[in-house]
Amino acid sequence: MSAEVRTALREWVAVRNPDLDPATLTDQTPLISTRLVTSLHVVELLLLIEELRAAPVDPRSLAPGAFTDIDTIVRAFFGQDAAAGVRP
Repeated sequence: MSAEVRTALREWVAVRNPDLDPATLTDQTPLISTRLVTSLHVVELLLLIEELRAAPVDPRSLAPGAFTDIDTIVRAFFGQDAAAGVRP
């Protein structure tokens, strides 16, 4: 599942950034600091995460840095950290 999630997240970022060469987007590419994901995108990104998880995200579980890069998103919302309720 992780590979499909990562692909879906990369595609989501690429669609919202048409000037971005998708080949340069890695799972470690900073998303917030490079403005590939803005504050206006966060709600839409959360909806995608909920769709991919097939479960809601508890807003109380959100922490600064949760959207740093795709690796962090996967750990925070899809990995063992998410299952344990651990914040990034």
